[in-house]
Amino acid sequence: MKPDILAEKIRDLADASGIDALGFADASEFAGYAWPASRRRDPRLSLPEARTIIVAGVYIGGLALAAWADPSVGRTSRLFLSGFFLDVIQPLEPMAALLRREGCKAMICDSSRDVSSILPLKLAAVRAGLGWQGKHSLLISKKFGTFLALGGILTDAELEPNRVEEKNRCRSCDKCQQACPLGALGQDFVLDRPSCLSHLLQTDGLPDKARAAMDNRVMDCEVCQEACPWNAKHLTHPLPTRTTAAFHQRIPGWEAFFSLPRLAQLSEPGYHEALGHLKTTIPYEIFQRNVMLAMGQGR
Repeated sequence: MKPDILAEKIRDLADASGIDALGFADASEFAGYAWPASRRRDPRLSLPEARTIIVAGVYIGGLALAAWADPSVGRTSRLFLSGFFLDVIQPLEPMAALLRREGCKAMICDSSRDVSSILPLKLAAVRAGLGWQGKHSLLISKKFGTFLALGGILTDAELEPNRVEEKNRCRSCDKCQQACPLGALGQDFVLDRPSCLSHLLQTDGLPDKARAAMDNRVMDCEVCQEACPWNAKHLTHPLPTRTTAAFHQRIPGWEAFFSLPRLAQLSEPGYHEALGHLKTTIPYEIFQRNVMLAMGQGR
């Protein structure tokens, strides 16, 4: 199949699978990658024949819960609720299957199988023209703000890459940095992960400063995203998409489920039954610790 026809078929499959943004990028090494010892810096360390990175984004901005403003409701993040806490995987499988049927190699990024994704997906998305990297280190899209869950496919298919990276439009804005409750964004475009509240809410040994900042958050933190001007419209008038519509249809009454007293009564089997499909890998004990702390601060 000719590359342009293959690319069009991939785009059609992406649309049918609920992908909201799609781009192609060349599979060359990411020069100046922050962790030079990581295999993520070079796609060909994972797939030696790699020629193209297919980057996909699923819009998750419509998963906002108005009830989060209520201190008696456990708060989390749109990414947590989306089911794409790790890489976007399942919606990419039809594209990977098509590539394989055409005799191409295709490797889906799946950080559930490894320590991390095989690609620096945010940098790959920038290269593919989906947006730019903000000072909070997240991808920003003019259309979708920071609310794109990302996934990627490495392939030896030679698809026409995007030729223009989106211009960085953060300029002198530092609202995300100023809003971060634990100062984890002190350096432009770099997240100090050990200081990030989202990270600390998923790990043992929560420091006092994090407890003071968490309010009713039980998993994850979106403070920097809520402060980002590119998200302003999504916080009040999120875009309608099939993904968010399907979420609300699949899990009605989500706000009531996240009532802190109800979460406090959730057993470990109940926790895994209700939230296991989100694949966050957050231990039940950590979840319960956060719920108890949130309840104490909610009174």
